[in-house]
Amino acid sequence: MDRIYKRPAYLDYEEALEGFTDLRKTLNEYIENEPEKFTEKFAETKKKAGEGDLVAMDVLAYYYKTGVPDLLPENYEKYLKWEIVAAARGNELAIEKLQFLLGYAYTEIMDIEDYETIEYKNDIDDYNVIYVIGKNICKMLVREMSIFPTDMAVEEDDYKPYTQEQFVLFRETIDKVIPKTIDFMKS
Repeated sequence: MDRIYKRPAYLDYEEALEGFTDLRKTLNEYIENEPEKFTEKFAETKKKAGEGDLVAMDVLAYYYKTGVPDLLPENYEKYLKWEIVAAARGNELAIEKLQFLLGYAYTEIMDIEDYETIEYKNDIDDYNVIYVIGKNICKMLVREMSIFPTDMAVEEDDYKPYTQEQFVLFRETIDKVIPKTIDFMKS
């Protein structure tokens, strides 16, 4: 059972931001001063992410988004997958970062006729609405896309830049999970 790790239920925004900033700063120092060690430290970060570290997942997403010249290839798909899994597991910062992709899904869910049932069953209020809905959409995306951090952590890094087609595929997947998210949140 080495693939199962105890995960925290939630990582609040401030803690997530502080951890993200600290780890990114450390990795950036390697890029600037000891680039030969960046790859080793990045591999350690991938291992932590594979073990369920929500900050490490978010940091991986950050670096995959644009890559690091001569050290790490850009990979838009890995960027989104790491961000989605971090959000699904409760990283508030990751949920906020995904609003560019998920904003319309929030609206669709909040506009359903019996949204009050979802609010009641999920203890949603004005303060936590983005967190609760975002986390649940991301949970459904993780299931739909079969995103497994333990597997992603050992994948080779390859170059997959952003493409419009890839973005459309992500949007289609979100469209597919909106009704599933609604059903899940109503249950």
